[in-house]
Amino acid sequence: MKPVAIVTGGSSNIGWACVQRFCADHRVLIADLQPPQAPLPEGVSFIQTDITSQAQCAALIQRAATQGALAALVHSAAITAEAKPFDQIDAAEWRRLLEVNLTGSFLIAQSAIALLRRSRGAMVLVSSRAARTGYAALTASGSGTKPHYCASKAGVLSLVKSLAVELAGDGVRVNAVVPGAIEGAMIPQQRWAELSARIPLGRLGLAAEVADAAHYLCSSGARYVTGHALDINGGTWMN
Repeated sequence: MKPVAIVTGGSSNIGWACVQRFCADHRVLIADLQPPQAPLPEGVSFIQTDITSQAQCAALIQRAATQGALAALVHSAAITAEAKPFDQIDAAEWRRLLEVNLTGSFLIAQSAIALLRRSRGAMVLVSSRAARTGYAALTASGSGTKPHYCASKAGVLSLVKSLAVELAGDGVRVNAVVPGAIEGAMIPQQRWAELSARIPLGRLGLAAEVADAAHYLCSSGARYVTGHALDINGGTWMN
């Protein structure tokens, strides 16, 4: 019987690519607000989940427990906002970004810990290059950095390190993938050519490439990797 993988935000973009990658060797449970527009692959099911709700996160994990051993959790669900000057961001917008991107990460990770300990599984949280740089663009600009988005994704990286230390003794590995500019709904297609010209590898990344990285971090090939943040950005930021 295949092990179980949960992919939050799995109905679109990077999350959907992760679903397609993991379903080859896992039974995948998509957790999202809406189901995918495409037909579900064999062995994939959907459960409507708001990851800012502790009760709904708990219900998701209970559903996963009925499917078998939870081997992998890939947390991709997130939101962004339009760039605007810092002094024009109201408190409600700030709180909403932090609630979804950071508190959502906390809630889903906390809910899944017991099952991951039981299976000695792996967790991958999706961050962003914006967490590294402090601005959600290829170059710094005074026109607006999305500080709430950057802060939320930087918090995800710190959470990964904390969880990796705390869960290492239980055999649970926790890592992050850190995408840069990726083809998809978050970047208007009319900007792809312009952005590609500014990326050392000469193109935007593919959601499938992020999914490959997440799959690797959950695999036995990465069995000695924990607390790591894997950058996938075509050379636009290097540590």
